[in-house]
Parts: sequence; C-alpha cells; structure tokens
Amino acid sequence: MSFTDELAQRLVSHDQFGRDFDALQAEAARSTLPDGLSLETWSLDADAVHRLLYCASVFVQTESEPLRALAQSIALGSLLANREDVAAENAFRLLTDLGNFPALTYAEARHADDKVGLTQSLRAALSRDLNAFDVGDERLALTDFQKRAWDRLQVARAVAISAPTSAGQSFLVIEHLCRLAEQSTSFMAVYIAPTRALLSEVHAKIQARLQGQDIWVSTVSSPGSDRSTRQIFVLTQERLQVLLAVTDPDFDLVVVDEAQNISDGARGMILQECLDQILTRNPKPRLVMLAPGAAGFLELGRSFGAPDLEPAESRLPSVIQNRILASPGRAPKSLTLRLMTEKGSVKLGTLVADRGFQHPDSRLAAVALELGRQGGSLVYATGPKDAEHVAQLLYQGTADYAEAPLEALSKFIIQHIHPEYGLAVLVQRGVAFHYGKMPTLLREAIEGAFKSGDLRFLACTTTLFQGVNLPARNVFIHTSTRGRGTELNPAELWNFAGRAGRMNSDVVGNVFLVDYENWPEQPMDKFVGYKIEPAFRKTVGAQGPAILEALGGDMPPVSKRDETPTKVRAAAGLLISRAARGDVRSFLKRTLPASSAVELEALAQSSEKAHAEIDLPAALLATNWTVDPFGLRRLFKYLIEQIEAGNADAMIPQNPLVDPLTARDRYEDLFGRIELKVNLGAFGKLHKKAALPAIRWMEGKPYPVILSSEVRGAKRRHAKEVNAYRELKEAEPLTRKQPPRPVKVNDVIHDTFDLIEDVIRFRYVQLGKAYHDILVLALQKCCLDHRIPEIFDFALALELGVSTRSGWSFMELGLSRIAATALEPHFPDSDMTAARAREWLQSEDMTTFRLGHIVLAELARLGLASAETLAALYDNDDPLGKDEPISPEEV
Repeated sequence: MSFTDELAQRLVSHDQFGRDFDALQAEAARSTLPDGLSLETWSLDADAVHRLLYCASVFVQTESEPLRALAQSIALGSLLANREDVAAENAFRLLTDLGNFPALTYAEARHADDKVGLTQSLRAALSRDLNAFDVGDERLALTDFQKRAWDRLQVARAVAISAPTSAGQSFLVIEHLCRLAEQSTSFMAVYIAPTRALLSEVHAKIQARLQGQDIWVSTVSSPGSDRSTRQIFVLTQERLQVLLAVTDPDFDLVVVDEAQNISDGARGMILQECLDQILTRNPKPRLVMLAPGAAGFLELGRSFGAPDLEPAESRLPSVIQNRILASPGRAPKSLTLRLMTEKGSVKLGTLVADRGFQHPDSRLAAVALELGRQGGSLVYATGPKDAEHVAQLLYQGTADYAEAPLEALSKFIIQHIHPEYGLAVLVQRGVAFHYGKMPTLLREAIEGAFKSGDLRFLACTTTLFQGVNLPARNVFIHTSTRGRGTELNPAELWNFAGRAGRMNSDVVGNVFLVDYENWPEQPMDKFVGYKIEPAFRKTVGAQGPAILEALGGDMPPVSKRDETPTKVRAAAGLLISRAARGDVRSFLKRTLPASSAVELEALAQSSEKAHAEIDLPAALLATNWTVDPFGLRRLFKYLIEQIEAGNADAMIPQNPLVDPLTARDRYEDLFGRIELKVNLGAFGKLHKKAALPAIRWMEGKPYPVILSSEVRGAKRRHAKEVNAYRELKEAEPLTRKQPPRPVKVNDVIHDTFDLIEDVIRFRYVQLGKAYHDILVLALQKCCLDHRIPEIFDFALALELGVSTRSGWSFMELGLSRIAATALEPHFPDSDMTAARAREWLQSEDMTTFRLGHIVLAELARLGLASAETLAALYDNDDPLGKDEPISPEEV
C-alpha cells in the first residue's frame, strides 16, 4: 500500500470525517429541496468543509473508485452548499482531477462570478483537451471513464461496458459505430435493442448522426442487394433471428444494448442463440455489450463464443444521487425526511405542508407534488393502470398549467389516439403517464415533452428500466414490486433510481423512497448490480426435470401469470433445434460448463430423440424453436391433410386488402387453426377477439379508427348488459346481481394497446412466422411449389401494421406507420423496394399530396424530403395545414 493509500484509509476511518461528511451531505441535499421548507439546520462550519476538501484531495490521488466517489461527493456537495466562506475553485480542482468535465462545465457556469486562478484555468483547459473529441461541429470533453471506454473500443475485439445509468456509454458506442461506417467502403453492423421503445430511440440517433450519407440504416430484418455497401441494422433479438434465417450477414460489428436481458427468459435465450450463431458462423465481428452496473461478462462471453470479452467497468456516477426517505410525520400535514448514508441515515428534518400525507393510497402522489416542484419528476407505478391512477392524483394536485406546447400535445393525443383518452386532459397541467405498450409516436411525444420541461410529472412503469434515455431531477419510488405484487430484481430498482440526475444538465438528482421502512425488503440500502447469467443456463439449473419431460412431448401449458412454463418450452425448443443442427452436445458443453457429463448426456439424448420424432428441417426449427416443436409437427400434419383434400386455397393466407369483406372471417379461422394445432386451444377465444383489430392493423388503419371501434363496441356491449339488467330487475326485484359497471375509455384503450402489442404484434407474429414456414414445407411436400409465392407474409404485416411491400419499404427507411400509410396511396406501385421508395420520396414534391405537417416533418428529419418538399415545409406563407383532429363522422 502506497503512502497516499494509507493516508486515505486513515482519513476515511476517522470518526470526525464521518460526522463532517454526513453534515455536508445533509446540507447539500437540503439545497436541492423546494424553497420554504422548514428543515433542521446542520452544524457545518467552514473548517469542516475545508477538512473534507483536503481529504478529497488525497482520495482523488488514489486508484480506489470508492474513494474517488467520496472525493466527487465532497466536491459537488461543497458546490451545492454554496457557502460564501468556501471558494468554488477547490471543487473545480477536484472535478478536474476526477475527469468529470460535464459536472465541471455545469458548475463553472453556475459559479461564473467566482474568481478562479490561472493555474486551475490552465489545468482544466489542458485536461479537457486531452479527453476531447469532435462530434460534427461540436467538440466534447469525455469523462475519464468515457475516455477509457472509448480507447478500449478502438482496439478490443470484444468489450463489455458497464457503468451507472446515464453515464453516457450508449452515446460513445453509437458514435463509434457511426465512425466505423463512415471510414469504411463496405460495412455491416447490427445494434440489438431489447424493446421497440429503445429501438426507436437508437434508430433516430443513428439516423440523425449519419443523415445525408450513403449509409443504409434499417429497423426491418430484410436484406437487399440494391442498397448501400454500408448497412446498419437496429433490431430486437426477434427481428435479428429472422434476419439470420433468411441470410448469412457478414457483420463487422455487433452491439448488444441492455445486455443484462440475456438473463430474461425466452427472449434472453433468443439473444444468446443469435450471438452464438453470428460468432459461430464467422468469428470476425467485433462485439460490444452494454449494461448498467452489471457483472458476469467474462463467463457470459464463454457461453456464446466470445472468450476474449473484456470488461470496461465503473461504479462512479457523474452526479450526486441522494436517497431520501420520506414518511408521514406525527402531525397530519407533515413529512419526516431522512438522508440515507453508507452507515444508515441522518435526519434532514420535518416538512410541514399544506396537504396531508396520511392515506397510503394517495401518499406517493402527495409526496411527489410537495417535493417534486423543481425539475422533472419520474414517479414509479407498478403497471399501466396504476400509472394512470397516479397521474390522475398528480393532476388533481397541480394548479392550472396550460401553455402552448402542452395544448399542442393535448391536441396531438386527441387526433392520433382518441378524443376521450384521459391523457389529453392530464398533459395540460404538466402531468402524463408512460408505459411500454403505447404507440411509438405517442410515447416519443411524451418523452420529448418531459425532456423539454413542458411536462413536470411522469408516472411510469418498468419500461424505463430498459434503457430509454429519460433522466430527471427527481425519482419517486414507493414499492419494490410490480404488477400484482411480484418482487423486482433489486438491480432493476437501482437502474431506475439511476435516472435521477442529468449529466451535462445538473450535478445532483434525488431519489425519494416513500414509506421505505415498511417495504418487505430494503433493496436500496446498498447498491445491487445486475448479475448476468444466461437464461438458458438458469432455466436448466432450476427446471432440469421439467425440460426433460418437455423433450419427451409433455410440454407445460403456457400461463399468463407464471413465466416458468414459457421458459421450459423455450429451453426444450432450443435444444431440439440444436439437435436438428447436429451440434447439441457441443452447445451443451459450452453453455452448461458446471453440469455433469451424465446430466449433459441425458439432455442431449432426449433432444435427439425429440427431433427424430418431430422430423422437421433444421432451418425451420432454427427460427421457430420458441413455438412448441411438437405443435409445429401437428400443424404440418394437418396442413398436409388439408392440401391433399383439395383445401390448399383455404390454407394460404391472403392480403386483407385484396378481399376486405371476408378478411375478418378468414383470419379468425387462421388464428384459431394455429392456436388449436400448435397450442391445443389453450387460449380459448383469443383468436376471435384479436381477428378484427388485427385486420384493421394490417390494413394500416390509424389508431383513432381502431380505438374508436373498440370503444364503440364496449359501449354497445354495456348498453346490452344494462338492458338485460333492467329486464332482470323487473322480473326479479330482489336479485342480488350488481348492475354493469360503466365503460372506462382509458381501460378500453389500454387493453387495446395490450392486445395490439402482446398478441397481434408479438404472439401472432411468432406463430405467423412459424405457420408461413410450415405451410411452405407442406406445399413442397405436396409438389405445389408454384403456389408458394401466393403466401401473404401476414406475420410481417402484423408486426409493422401495413400490408404492402411499399409500406414495409417506407418503414424500413425509418418512417413511422402513420407516415407509411399516408404515403402508400400516392404511388401506383404497391410493391416498391426500399431503394425505389427512397428515390421517389427524394425526387417528388410531397406537398401536392396534402399529407399534413407531421408526415412532411418526418420526411425532413430523416433526410427523405425533396428540395421542393423542404422549401414548402419551411415557408411560413405556405398553406400547409397541420393535421386536424379526426371527427367522429370521419372515423
């Protein structure tokens, strides 16, 4: 141990240091709370702050990250305390030595009147320049961690970057990806994002960064030879799985964002299998994995052929994140506030307010309203309906907040969702809710309004745990559960809490833990990061006997409330697909290194026996193993029987646009056929419920049309129930039956979002892809190869929400579904390739089609607008009408 390390340990272990540090933390935390609060005053004199600053000057010279984190807390705490008897230059010097230049820049701007010596000015300028690089016309100074990670990206073949939320690692990787594409004459990369929300965000950033260059950026898994020699795919793991099935892409770079999701059930297995395929086919690609505060990368790399995966890790946040306990005080209108520290907590004081905090159902909203007045506030909700409830409480507690940007957002919601959607009212007071099943355009509009500061409160679900970049000044959490009481992984809570504090825009964030002492567990006492373990390995370890039973044909029925059967089915399907490829033993050996030879052999033999019984091609199983392989065999047998009986026409799905009058019945039969043969009808009448919305979705009908239809249907059913109840009351006046509950439009809309995202765009996409492949095989078996081109790719239509190749091409260019469906009718070719679609958009004056401002602005943002379109779009005298809300008559 060096002298500096020894001195640092002596200082940090001294009792006086602990007292001084707690006092500084408390004073710094108090400075971030709303003005006018009656809180305790800590005894913190200038000598104590100078003692701490001296200690920090020692800590910063060590290589210990915990000690450097203390130094940063002291530096930022002294700035937040804003004492006139402590020079800000001391903190500037520490932030310079720590390499936290975003915080230094922010602090310098806030303390511009403080005198700074020439030495510090020169040190800061030199240090910044050493960490700086150019992004477009802007020169940015990286933090020390970002600089280390950037340097590793340039030389490492496989690197895993793990840092606190909002540490800027995704920015680095996107910039690295874009530079590689710019510097190459031939380049192919894939950026894997686990959710459509994150996929949309990443795609927009890459598009903006590369705008105007001959580099193809796509979110659709359809390769083509008519594109640029430089291609970047931004895909979920499911879309990547399809891409790997139809082609053998020669990737130069593979990026995995939110890599901790490789531990997440069936979707984690798909991700692992995709990585394994890519690196097995060609070991050339460079690999980058991103995860917030995660461990276990080295072992993970070995499981899919990347044994040289190098971790680049940091636990040092770029801002202070205060964890503040908030609980009701003894008086009805009071809150007790305590600041959590490394060794417990210190009391900040008691807040006396004009509102009460006694009732547990409204307490979260009351605390957020009282303590979240400064800066944006994220309020955790356990699910979509809880988010709506919390947002309604926040709305009731806010003053009238109508401003022009929020009026515009309200009109946008009325126009593009539904006139009765409650969110349109909430946003007018700066309140909104946010969950993952929302349409992309709506979710992005909400996120944009929150980032700009127009929205002050956002009630949100675990969607924000999945990497969507939405930092805030305040985060409010009142439980460690989600849904119906399921305990969250502590790492997920810490990931969400990491949204508090906005690098480059602030130096502090507050995490308010409401009623924390009454939580079943206290997961926020000490930091807990993600422990990455492949989902396949976890499932085999926990459900080995069940997997063997599944391989024997006894697949467990899928449950809506229990994910275990889905995991077992996926693990069994993956093993059968590997047996079909002939490499199940090497796969098991690589992915289950701790299992015994006997266990591995039992799994291998059962897998091979199952494949022999199923007898479907390896290529088919490679992309459909998440669907019950035994069910696929039943479906294949059924299709053969129907085709041989002369019913091939009924088995081949058609484009719903070709014969819309019979489309509903045909697709209801199709969905029912698949459910019955593959899943033995386990989901009852789901296919009947989904058929009509699915048809409208594939036809490209906008959300207002689909949602208005569902709301009207719900109201008609309610009217019938009311009439039936009245008749019952007349016949049986003493009946105990309760009257039907009134229709809640918000619930109908939320349930329709769920139906579209979970069933239409996910479940039936997977089943539809499997049906397509099985049908192709059945037609080949019956010597009807010439009929294969007649098969409509309804799985792709269900995922994208358009039914023509031209529409798919528009979306491949990055356009939203709204824009794609608006453009489709205006070109006399429904089968355009993406390259042809781009050529048309960039050469035609789109203003002649009266598309509306939103669509034209989208074309301009993506670099797809012609010169004539751009001129009209930005001409203030041009009579381009912004889209008017859709009236009930138009619907």
